[in-house]
Amino acid sequence: MEKQITFTIDGKTIKASPKDTILTAAEKNGIVIPNLCYNKEVSCTAACRLCIVKIEGRPGFHPSCAMKAADGMKVKAFTDEIEKQRRIILDLLLSAHNDDCINCKKDGDCELQDLAFKYNLGRDSRDFPPIWEQLEETSDSTSQVLDYDATKCIQCQRCIKACQEKQGKGILTFANRGIKTTVTTGYPQWNASLCDGCGECQQACPVGALTMKPVYSPNNRVRQKDIEKTTTTTCPYCGVGCQIDVSTINNRIVKVDGHNDIPNHGSTCVKGRFGLDFVNHPERLTKPLIRKDGKFEEAEWNEALKYTADRLVKIKTEYGSNSVCGLSSARCTNEDNYLFQKFMRSIVGTNNVDHCARL
Repeated sequence: MEKQITFTIDGKTIKASPKDTILTAAEKNGIVIPNLCYNKEVSCTAACRLCIVKIEGRPGFHPSCAMKAADGMKVKAFTDEIEKQRRIILDLLLSAHNDDCINCKKDGDCELQDLAFKYNLGRDSRDFPPIWEQLEETSDSTSQVLDYDATKCIQCQRCIKACQEKQGKGILTFANRGIKTTVTTGYPQWNASLCDGCGECQQACPVGALTMKPVYSPNNRVRQKDIEKTTTTTCPYCGVGCQIDVSTINNRIVKVDGHNDIPNHGSTCVKGRFGLDFVNHPERLTKPLIRKDGKFEEAEWNEALKYTADRLVKIKTEYGSNSVCGLSSARCTNEDNYLFQKFMRSIVGTNNVDHCARL
């Protein structure tokens, strides 16, 4: 068993792993230290400085996301002095952020909005003017599936690190300096880059800077608070078995995110995130079809299965097992594909089995 360390946060005794930072140890013990740039799925950034703490015996403030917890350490996370500094930092972040929340898709699901509410930083309560208005190029909507609004970007780097470290693509980076800093693909327009639209960046974004385009229907401009139900299920596109969170309104899909569990740990590809529009497509087959008198007619599953079984037996009896072949699908799970080939070899009696890797 891994040896644990013991330290205190605001007088509360904390037990943690030597690998834990102060922030992660606090989270595991039910202490929520404010933060924006922290994302446990990627490396530490320590850019927003909201998670600052004071450590006894050390001068100044320290970002808790970047400080390893140590045995016997005494940490202060919520003193009047620290909270005052957090409020100033948050005020500065808000000055660089277009807070047109009323017209933002992330309204009600924005980490910056939550913190602004917590610290009572409405427009009349701030000391710093809205410098985001100085941005020259404010948006890029050339991606087929993503919208980027630079006026809402807080330069937390979560999107950049998700692209680099989770997807291994390294498409996103920063351009320019100071208030003119924006996230870019390195090309004048997003659609000129090698971005394949996996959407990992928008899932990592804590604000409304990166959002999904309405991909599931023309009027699919929804906010998180409008979502009626979110169902965790398995992506139907390949045999990996990625877990996804499918959000629906009126039983129609409006958004898909990667679910933070094995095997994908929150990630998903462009097909898994944006390719489920077939679910509610008017041309989707919802019942088996049997050809009768040269025309396809809908049938119930029991009828279709019996018809298929009878035909397989008849063909095998008349022409032999090798007159039958089976074509499996990449949309099935590995387990389903294994059972299919087992059925073809053991029951039908043929090795004529193939698999379509692409659809």
